[in-house]
Amino acid sequence: MSEIRVFEPKDYPAVKRLFIDGIMENVTPAFKEALLHPVNLAVLAGIAALTYALPGHLRWLGFVVATAWIAAVYWCCHMFYAIYVNDKLASEMKDIEKHFLSLPGNCYWVAEHKKLKVIGGMVAVKSCAGASKKEMGDEGPRQNNMFRMIVDRQYRRHGLGVRLTQTVLDFAQEHEYKTCILGTSKAQKAAQKLYLKVGFQLIKTYTPDIKRFISWKCIFSFHFNSFPFCCFFFFFE
Repeated sequence: MSEIRVFEPKDYPAVKRLFIDGIMENVTPAFKEALLHPVNLAVLAGIAALTYALPGHLRWLGFVVATAWIAAVYWCCHMFYAIYVNDKLASEMKDIEKHFLSLPGNCYWVAEHKKLKVIGGMVAVKSCAGASKKEMGDEGPRQNNMFRMIVDRQYRRHGLGVRLTQTVLDFAQEHEYKTCILGTSKAQKAAQKLYLKVGFQLIKTYTPDIKRFISWKCIFSFHFNSFPFCCFFFFFE
């Protein structure tokens, strides 16, 4: 059984490891999703057609080109997450106390195994800029952002993800937020199931620039101080 508590400085090495492992494990699922993208399928189909048109003794070139293209897709997926990890480790993850614990409306939790004293999960929340009650008024759309939802592989399928999510929702209620948003990738199937399980529902799909995002809206409302509380999440593909 794990205890969910607020981050402490002594947790940083374990949190850093969990963050790196949790983000980088998305490379392979993202790679599989990327290969099925229409552009990559069209490129591979074109390579296959050209390979078929080549003389028999040159068809090996087609296999080399196809392999190189697939390797390039994997490299792009790996670099996407590696750059993200390095950027966050050099910024907000470098000083968790400053970015998450010293500002009202922000928090960072870890899930620690009671007996083993091992950090098996974590989650964070931040108040979205420009959405404070003071700025938006009593009827304004106060909003917070849930992220860093990572559970170690060996602690999954035991309800820890649900408990971490509920911790954020309880925190949002206590701080009088009306909406909660979070982001995940299309490749993270388990995460999508988790958010659906706690009550999120798809409402629309949109594509800014080259990334595709999907927004989700909570199918229920929490009520506190006469304000409904709704949850959203989006993911890119």
